[in-house]
Amino acid sequence: MQGAPHPFVRPAVAGSPAGAAIHALDQRLAQVVTAPGAELSGLAVAVSIDGNLAYEGYLGRRHIAEDSQGRDLPVTSDTRFRVASISKLFLALGVMRLAERRLLDLDCDVSDHLGFALRNPSFPERVITPRMLLCHTSSVRDGASYRFPLPATLASGFQPDGAYWEGGSHFAPPVAGIDTSPGKYFSYSNLGYGVLATLVEHISGERFDDYMANHVLQPLGLNATYSPSSLTRIDRDNLAALYRRQCGGVWNPEGPWCAQIDDYRGALPEMPDGIDRYRAGTNGTLFAPNGGLRATARELLEIIHLFLDGARGADTPLLKNTTIRAMFADQWRYDPDRRNGNAAAGAMRAWGLGLHHLTGNPTMPGLLGDQVVAGRSDIQLWGHLGNAYGLLGAMLFDPRRNTGLVYLIGGVSREPAIYTGTYSAFTRWEEQILSAIYATILQSRYA
Repeated sequence: MQGAPHPFVRPAVAGSPAGAAIHALDQRLAQVVTAPGAELSGLAVAVSIDGNLAYEGYLGRRHIAEDSQGRDLPVTSDTRFRVASISKLFLALGVMRLAERRLLDLDCDVSDHLGFALRNPSFPERVITPRMLLCHTSSVRDGASYRFPLPATLASGFQPDGAYWEGGSHFAPPVAGIDTSPGKYFSYSNLGYGVLATLVEHISGERFDDYMANHVLQPLGLNATYSPSSLTRIDRDNLAALYRRQCGGVWNPEGPWCAQIDDYRGALPEMPDGIDRYRAGTNGTLFAPNGGLRATARELLEIIHLFLDGARGADTPLLKNTTIRAMFADQWRYDPDRRNGNAAAGAMRAWGLGLHHLTGNPTMPGLLGDQVVAGRSDIQLWGHLGNAYGLLGAMLFDPRRNTGLVYLIGGVSREPAIYTGTYSAFTRWEEQILSAIYATILQSRYA
């Protein structure tokens, strides 16, 4: 199935209510980006209503020159960001393609496809399945490292004689009074998606970045990639470096912007050492399936349209609507009485097949809220969040109202763990961006 990018049509603005809303959002986003002592290096925002582009805005810089020898470059619609954990949602689509073609059973023992027995030694009788990995209930934990460089294999993190065994830290231990066995307890896991990527390689016979390009990204007409070395020169020139005002491990809101990743300065990124000798299916962590996708805001909006179309009953260029609808079914929901998961202080209350479900719950004792707008428990969204190397981002959508939004922050000036939100588990920047979107562009849809 070969797709094509959605025909983005900019809304008419002159003298219209839509124009006033767009202008209002432009102003509010500019205030967020330039807030004294809490500036952002760059920001991309895109909003969709009924499959049409209702808003897009680009502020700040994708590359910052702190000296006269460099070039300041702006964020534009072509700017490509390393989108952090939003990448996991793309991998989930790749897994569901295999499941739809009956090449992978979501409830099989993953050991059947890995070439080694993946068993939590504390629960050796319990199998670990792709479904558990997709919804973070597998009992796989990140440990100190969840990306194993060549010549290491995935097995080296899960076997006692492996170089990355780390004393068994990649498995959940038993906890008195709580069932932490596979399938019973939620704990967000980057390494779990490295296991999924290895499954994909083993079944397809293709290296992870190639499989994703051939079976997910290119069929949708996207230039997004998990391998920056494959970018064209034009896309490479549009790649955003990610920034923090954190240099040498020290945060300084008034200090210089320090690039954290993707500051290639026009040079071609190299493939991992030893990749020419790599055998697909032995170590899917190599291309950071948990967070290494480089994509634009518009490309993320394409995926939102795919989910919204599927939720409304349309078969898509990638998956049947029945497959997409299955991804929306909650596989896990937080139950405070059973203590059935690590809710990340309240940010994670429910999870589908690769989809984070924001339930609209407010802050309560011991838990922050996952509300996107203060006091609006009726707004429940699906999608994924991202947070790494200075990037904060989200692609979120509402199947009931046929709306979606993307924001990608390219760099932050303050430590996110300190610059917390006022009504939710989001950072204050994210609360301000989300509140602005819903108060302007989406106001009528959510009145």
